[in-house]
Amino acid sequence: MRVAILYTTSIICGFCLMALEILASRLVQPVFGSSVDVWAAIISVFILSLSIGYVIGGRLADKTRTNLALGWMILVAGVFFVLMTIYGLRFNEALPEWIQTARYGSLLSSLVLFLPPSLLLGCVSPMLVKLVFVSAERVGRTTGTLYAIGSVGNVFGILVANYVFLPLFPLNPTFIALGAVLMALGLAHVFLPMQTYTTSTPAAAGATP
Repeated sequence: MRVAILYTTSIICGFCLMALEILASRLVQPVFGSSVDVWAAIISVFILSLSIGYVIGGRLADKTRTNLALGWMILVAGVFFVLMTIYGLRFNEALPEWIQTARYGSLLSSLVLFLPPSLLLGCVSPMLVKLVFVSAERVGRTTGTLYAIGSVGNVFGILVANYVFLPLFPLNPTFIALGAVLMALGLAHVFLPMQTYTTSTPAAAGATP
């Protein structure tokens, strides 16, 4: 049951992360369009945020023995999803015209809007590795399985966002729904504590959440 919960967490966070990346293009489109520059900015910000999140999540995983920090990371990420419906478009429209028309304007927008929630979700994988880890003899299999499951969530997040969310649902309710799922998941981890195993700590490697 414990492992199933942690694997489900990986799938949901991976799904929401990649759904955010696809939905991000629609959020910045009214001001910056949908050019290659926009996509380069979005992809770069997500890769950067994941890299930072892996480092932070790994260090937090080494310092904690419960899933409490994990729960708060997911919860706050969900809050960012919801708040994005309030300040996202307004922030872009409030930028000076010379930034809106600059090639790097979409990069600035993406850093402000998408780096915080994607960074928080990037912290998830290393923390899950610590919680799933059972023994040094199985660390490779455990870590590989966790990241593979998270990657499945990534794929479904991309496909569902592109083929279901964008054509069928308004943008803001979609952000709110994804945020609500993340907040519920985060609260579940906050109020249903898990202890890490007391055996050796695995070396968490970077991978998709």
